[in-house]
Amino acid sequence: MEIKFPLTLHGTVLHGKKLGSTVDIPTANIVPLEDISGLAHGVYFSLVDIDGKVYKGITNVGVKPTVKEDRTVNAETFIYDYEGDLYEKEILVKLLEFKRPEMKFDSFEALSLQMKKDLEEGRLYMS
Repeated sequence: MEIKFPLTLHGTVLHGKKLGSTVDIPTANIVPLEDISGLAHGVYFSLVDIDGKVYKGITNVGVKPTVKEDRTVNAETFIYDYEGDLYEKEILVKLLEFKRPEMKFDSFEALSLQMKKDLEEGRLYMS
């Protein structure tokens, strides 16, 4: 199945493990309502609609193999320049472009270093 971009996902923001917050990369976690079974697991540049206001973001779609034991597919989005509580709020995430495949890292520290690189590239992509 060929994926046409942009692709919009939506769902309610759920509580996660809050690991991203420990390295200053908080994310909004949703289990998308859309069927994403044909979507490649990995990192995407994205836009996020929160109450009608659009923010730039970077989204991982997949199972988070470095930090999670179950195989539930979710979407986890870092939202640039957003501060506030999104728990239990419905958001729309528009995936713009695939950046890289999801990977299992040897440690959370290695994952967080890659996340920081992804965020830098996301800022450049969005500028």
